[in-house]
Amino acid sequence: MSERELTVKRIIQVLSLVAVVAAAGTPAISQTVLTDVWKDKAPRGKATKIAVVWMAPAPQNRLLAENEFVRQLKERGNIAMPAYVVIPPDKFVERDAAVAKIKGLGVDVLLTLRAIDKKTAQTSVPEPGSPDRARLSGYYSMVYDAPSRDASDTAYVEANLFDVSTEQRIWTARSVTKVSVTDQQALAGLVTSLIDRLASDGLILK
Repeated sequence: MSERELTVKRIIQVLSLVAVVAAAGTPAISQTVLTDVWKDKAPRGKATKIAVVWMAPAPQNRLLAENEFVRQLKERGNIAMPAYVVIPPDKFVERDAAVAKIKGLGVDVLLTLRAIDKKTAQTSVPEPGSPDRARLSGYYSMVYDAPSRDASDTAYVEANLFDVSTEQRIWTARSVTKVSVTDQQALAGLVTSLIDRLASDGLILK
């Protein structure tokens, strides 16, 4: 290979690397709309440490989503961890044991995310009426028996924030996301929208 050919090859390699880095650093365009948000009226400070659990049937999807949430939270200066380090998808952990481990790691809020149907996404978030719906115990079973998302180009997701010390629900958001690009881009946009709202509601660092 001639010197000119080697030079051209190096240029192509450098340009390819630049393109990859630029693509990785390009923020995803959010295609998420929050259909309703509920927040507990009791005043509280910003979270000091957040754990995130994504209730997904496929373990790889759960790990991917929890990592994306933690990545974006940390970028904003929050201390966060994926819940799979305490509640692995391939090994059952009883709820009380999981909560005890999470508390032991200094987590003060737990963010849960689950798929919901279109009808639920279009209705208002209910006030915490029955204890089952207001407490973490009403959602924990879905960690291992997660609802499946409809096979369509739209994802409906509900996010719930719980106070770990009381296990009470303190914030809920329902959302609709158009999945017309890559799943990774759609996920990043969904995460950004939810984190933006958590920040504007004063529950996490901006």
